[in-house]
Amino acid sequence: MSWAGTILRVNLTEGKIEKEPTSKYVKDYIGGALIGTRIFTEEVPPDTRAYDPKNLLMFNTGPLTGTLFGNRALIATKAPQGANQLYTFVGMGGQLASEIKFAGYDHIIIKGKAKEPVYLFINNDTVEIRDAKHLWGLDTWETQQRMKTELEDPEVQIACIGPAGENLVVYAMIVHDINNTAARRVGAVMGSKNLKAIAVRGTKGVKVADPKAFLALYDEFYEDITKGRGAPFTKMQHKEGISRQIAEAYIYAYGAPIPEEVPHSPMIDFLKKYMVGPIGCAFCPMQCHQNLSVPGIGNAGVNCVNYFGLIYQAMYDPTDFEVWWERTLLSNKYGLDSLAMDMIGGWLMELYKRGIITAADTDGIPMERRSRKAITSLIEKVAKKEGFGALFTDGIVPAAQKIGQGHLELADQYDNDFPYGWVEYAPDLGPVAKYRVAAVARVPGFADGYGNIPSYAETLGISPREAAKLIDEWASDASERITGDRNLWRTPKYDKRISKMIVEKEDEILVADISGHCEVTSAYLEHYGMRFNIEHYAKWLSAATGIKYTPDQLREAAHKLRIITDGYNALCTLVIGEEPLLAKPMEELASFPVPGRPKDPKELRKVQIDYSLTRGYDPETGIPTIKELEKLGLNYLAKKLATVASPHAEQSPKPKNKVRMSPGKSN
Repeated sequence: MSWAGTILRVNLTEGKIEKEPTSKYVKDYIGGALIGTRIFTEEVPPDTRAYDPKNLLMFNTGPLTGTLFGNRALIATKAPQGANQLYTFVGMGGQLASEIKFAGYDHIIIKGKAKEPVYLFINNDTVEIRDAKHLWGLDTWETQQRMKTELEDPEVQIACIGPAGENLVVYAMIVHDINNTAARRVGAVMGSKNLKAIAVRGTKGVKVADPKAFLALYDEFYEDITKGRGAPFTKMQHKEGISRQIAEAYIYAYGAPIPEEVPHSPMIDFLKKYMVGPIGCAFCPMQCHQNLSVPGIGNAGVNCVNYFGLIYQAMYDPTDFEVWWERTLLSNKYGLDSLAMDMIGGWLMELYKRGIITAADTDGIPMERRSRKAITSLIEKVAKKEGFGALFTDGIVPAAQKIGQGHLELADQYDNDFPYGWVEYAPDLGPVAKYRVAAVARVPGFADGYGNIPSYAETLGISPREAAKLIDEWASDASERITGDRNLWRTPKYDKRISKMIVEKEDEILVADISGHCEVTSAYLEHYGMRFNIEHYAKWLSAATGIKYTPDQLREAAHKLRIITDGYNALCTLVIGEEPLLAKPMEELASFPVPGRPKDPKELRKVQIDYSLTRGYDPETGIPTIKELEKLGLNYLAKKLATVASPHAEQSPKPKNKVRMSPGKSN
């Protein structure tokens, strides 16, 4: 129960559709991202490039997806933008994931490449590959509207690409509805397969093993996040999302004095004027996205990542709300990652300011900071692969060889990507970080909770300083629960228990990815007031499936997901041999503060070593050991790694060629 029971396989090259039971994977891999990762890493050779038809594009749901606790799909593939074409899985919310389950499927696995544009139509047991030539060229909103009209069903759930994905822009996203996106570059892979969209209609529903126990657990969850400790965060999401946190209040995380009273908020003024209301994923009481309607620009949805442009301030100031909104709306409409546009636009504007480029280099458009024309032209030209925008199809690193005289050190980039999440997380990991794709499993530094001070103060009727103390208490609760020490989270000195904190926070995200639940309403954000941790996941999954899961079993599953992903990506690195490019020193990249991270490099290195040893990785190479892989029953991956390199300290990966190849080419 709770699993739909079927894996759907679609081969676009052969036009072939097959189905197989999910049950053969459930015992060892449970579901969601873990089953998907097990299948992917066994079937896709490590030297496969992102646009190779052999690359798989997978839509993975978990046992909780489609229930009151679950609303997530994990989309998995090899990412095209970085060195060695590493494997990644990214979340997508909305109704799509549940609709896949309601149609009777736990996983959709897409292989090959269609000769001409197609879309996949799934209506319960009926699965068809249909012509999409008439949809090619439409943006993500036009595509969904046209398909709903043609299918004569407004309830059909659609995930699609826009012009950016069609043109194989490495920063392309898959978009569902007006605000649910799968970023981290999976849209270009979908485009490489000539797959415009997936449309799903399901009416079968899902069953849970113990409805009475399941509803009792959900009542506890709902009560807590709407009326209990989690209520301030939920109310903040309903009223403003993380807009004020990002645009104005992150200064408290960086040490700005906390005021006696809540300061006036231009961001809230903007929302009061233009916010229609909160929106979000199926069944979730959090509703953490916002619907905005700004005259002259448009009506659309905004998710949490869209707001980050207001803190990075690469192309505009934090009060340039209308410019920010147009950037967000256009990016989502064309299917482009908005942070990648901030990265490229910020770089071009810095080059222009320094006189390194002129308007002649950008089709006669001056790349002036805060210029609405510069920002909208950039997004449109990159998405449509027109003019100077075509330089960025394969990313900012190849573009720097053609524009800007190679001054990549002026860009906030790591490995051809915007470093959001990765740069905060990498210092704790050491060599392991090179096998992670961007923001995969970002661990919070707790200080980000201070961004919630103004909203919590207003909601609870307390002063900002009292709100800060409350957030400190919640962070201390998390620290004590995991390590036994209430102050470890904010003590910047080496302690062996730091790695335990990192691993537990990783596991909280990974268990969410396996189960189909969203980590935003879990103890991953315990310092925000959310208290539901892996112990709670075990109860939810047990009631849903009828299988008695323990917290330790789920932690082992999370560890398995982490080690398979890192081990496979290490294998890709060893086989392909490209070197990630970091032109600007890591300490100069935009980053959030982490109060408990040791400042002494030698002490920080101890944390990295502890992390590797805790995970069963070699501390010098960051590669999982053969012993650890075999202990987890991952002999298939252990054998592959053993054939190319022994993961021991004296044999760290040696790149075979430092020249980055395009996503569609093989060595």
